[in-house]
Amino acid sequence: MWKNDHLDKIQLDLLDKNILALRGTVDQEMVFYVQEALLRLVARQSPPVVMFVTSNGGDVEIGLDIYDALRSYSGEVIGVVYGYANSMAAVILQACKTRVCAPNAQVLVHHISKREVGLDVLRSRKKTEEVRKALEESQNKIYKILMQRTRRTLREIRRECAKNQAMSAEEALAFGLVDRVEDFMIDSEPDTTSPCPA
Repeated sequence: MWKNDHLDKIQLDLLDKNILALRGTVDQEMVFYVQEALLRLVARQSPPVVMFVTSNGGDVEIGLDIYDALRSYSGEVIGVVYGYANSMAAVILQACKTRVCAPNAQVLVHHISKREVGLDVLRSRKKTEEVRKALEESQNKIYKILMQRTRRTLREIRRECAKNQAMSAEEALAFGLVDRVEDFMIDSEPDTTSPCPA
């Protein structure tokens, strides 16, 4: 039997209108929400959807799982940034066919880090090297995603990540992280074929 374990009433109401809302931390709860929402949409013949993003990022591996889930969805996905799409949220945004940024929003890409590293790991050269290798592998995956969508070189991507500085909507557009900067009208039945109604 289907259970609504990961979608609350608001999320279900939005999903009826083909809207996803990624808000807050990129964590296990978010990936469960996205996976269940996409399954429900697939059961409805994979209609075009609008995904609103307001997130400071979060777990790298979970963010990559969400990216993969969105990429595997056969319907069109339009991503719209309100407020901010930072860190892994900016990476998830790249899974969308069309990336829209509100005029006053910001986008941040940077190098990943690992917070929960215990003293026993830091005391062991072998364990430290294992952590470094794992981080490098994940970072290289992110480089590849950003290079594909922005058409920037690896050197340019690495330099921008090293800045660790949020871009304005126009700066994100110039760098290739978004396709358009515009106000996005939220209709009761969004027209996914024309993200900016006249």
